[in-house]
Amino acid sequence: MPDLWMPGAERLDIRDHAPTDGGPAKAVAHITWDRRATEAEPLDLVPYANLRSYFSGSGQGVAPHLLWDPFTGACCQFVPADSRSKSLADLEGGTRTNRAGSVVLQIEALFFPWCVVKGKAYESLKDTPCAGWRALHAWIASWGVPDSWPMGRPDGFDSRRDESVWSVEGGWYAHAHVPENDHTDPGTWPAFPKAAPRAA
Repeated sequence: MPDLWMPGAERLDIRDHAPTDGGPAKAVAHITWDRRATEAEPLDLVPYANLRSYFSGSGQGVAPHLLWDPFTGACCQFVPADSRSKSLADLEGGTRTNRAGSVVLQIEALFFPWCVVKGKAYESLKDTPCAGWRALHAWIASWGVPDSWPMGRPDGFDSRRDESVWSVEGGWYAHAHVPENDHTDPGTWPAFPKAAPRAA
């Protein structure tokens, strides 16, 4: 069985565990989007420690599985992989979202468009160093999440939601792809790492 807790990530268990429904394994990509910056007025990135404290404190009700800092590679995990998290809207009696798979692993990347880190402004997540992405991806893949975007790899803050696709296809989804939700993040996401060549 794969690791319930991502190796190398800080474990900060909020103790709010509940099973998923089974079905195709999924991962959902989010950004924290804690500030509204523009190219004309970029803003400093919110400290990682602030979001870590939020998701383990007053923000437990919307905590993801993982908070990921793409600038340093730091990760903090709040619930085990076999539990649902609560980062998605999930209306009573509607389409299942947080539980709709054997796993529904949710990752909040610490990012907002035009954030400033060490004096440099970043327009999109894929422009960041994406530190730690290879290890994060490997852990998610170990849970059977395919390297595919059933509704298309995110490329801008547009939303496309199709309940029939969400219900039957495993893979990676943007928050902008999930039924019952109105967010348009993450905008972009790093490419899947290429597999290491096999030895002859």
